Amino acid sequence: RLRVKNNSKMADEEEVFDEVTEETTEGYGSRLSNSFSGICFGLLLFFGSGVTLFWNEGVAAKRYVALKQGSKLAMEVKNNVVLPENEGKLVVISGTATTEDTLSDPDFGFQSDKTLQLHRVAEMYQWAEKKTKKSVKKTGGSKTTITTYSYNKKWSPVVINSDKFQESYGHDNPDVMKYESSTWTAAKVTLGAFNLPSSEVLRINTWTDTHVSDSNNTTLLSGVKPSGTGYYVGENPSSPQVGDIRVTFSVVLPTDITIVAQQSEGTFVPFVTNNGGSIDLLKTGIYGKELMFSAANKENKIATWAIRVIGILAMYFGMSLILDPIVVLSDVLPFLGTIAEIGVSLISWVVAIITSFVVIAVAWVFYRPIVAIVLFAVSGAVLAVPFFLKKKGSKSVSGELTESTELLV
Repeated sequence: RLRVKNNSKMADEEEVFDEVTEETTEGYGSRLSNSFSGICFGLLLFFGSGVTLFWNEGVAAKRYVALKQGSKLAMEVKNNVVLPENEGKLVVISGTATTEDTLSDPDFGFQSDKTLQLHRVAEMYQWAEKKTKKSVKKTGGSKTTITTYSYNKKWSPVVINSDKFQESYGHDNPDVMKYESSTWTAAKVTLGAFNLPSSEVLRINTWTDTHVSDSNNTTLLSGVKPSGTGYYVGENPSSPQVGDIRVTFSVVLPTDITIVAQQSEGTFVPFVTNNGGSIDLLKTGIYGKELMFSAANKENKIATWAIRVIGILAMYFGMSLILDPIVVLSDVLPFLGTIAEIGVSLISWVVAIITSFVVIAVAWVFYRPIVAIVLFAVSGAVLAVPFFLKKKGSKSVSGELTESTELLV
């Protein structure tokens, strides 16, 4: 193992104060042993992703059925009065979410009137470590890896544990932040004659940055000074030191929203559908029932496809780990290892994609058999069309050839 330390270097257009380089060599036997050990994790990843894909289709199908039922039951009502006859029903209500509450930060004294949410973002100036690796395979199956640990200073909203740095000496960070990020929510928020529960208020995300000069705060804590749009805890904002903290604020002010949920005693709770699904929709802006459910269905599709992609990738990496010993065995000669690596990658992609589609198809048969049967029937008909056209074309050509032959004779 070789360690080299460099100072004051520029990398990736970001100032790097110093860096440490380590060079390690892993023998052929060790690599082969590790590759066989990775098979167990590869199998777990491969089959685990299959289970996840199957589960995902069930969740998507359940959500689709719940939204379909909800779109039929939901009724648009006005927000100016709470009607007893709508109790327990799925309602669609639009209007302005508003409050008379004043929210304040108890540490800095910052205040904002008629505010739904107040968010404090606190960041501390700290050391950060970046690790890069470069590996080179050598004849005989060994592999040399050059790892570079670079250190720079940056603002971070969480404490960076410098004890875990490869080179912790000279890169010490404070163990705790004196001030952390926090959010305050108005105790009473109304939507016309209805009260909004805090769970719904927290989903309103029309955040806008605010300037500390907008607050009526006249007293500051010792060591705290205004800086830019927020506050600074430290000596000099233009020359930050490790441990300095900067604080900014953002707010959610009264805004138009549309909510789809169950009316319950003058407020809202999630509506439970016949299949056990839950409907609790909220969007900023004024919308009708059709658009709200259309947007919910679109979100369901996006979430379903996101997990599908993640599942396919996980299955690919799992298969790659299972077949990795083939690559390592071929690395006795680096060029053979490169060919084996490309081949294993292609095989892993093919297996992952085919297996994923099979799992998704089986899940559809299990969760939505009628739809699956119809889709299989349509797919079969589409696939059969070229076959029948080809067969018909062959008969036609055969007849023409026979007739031509008879004429020639």
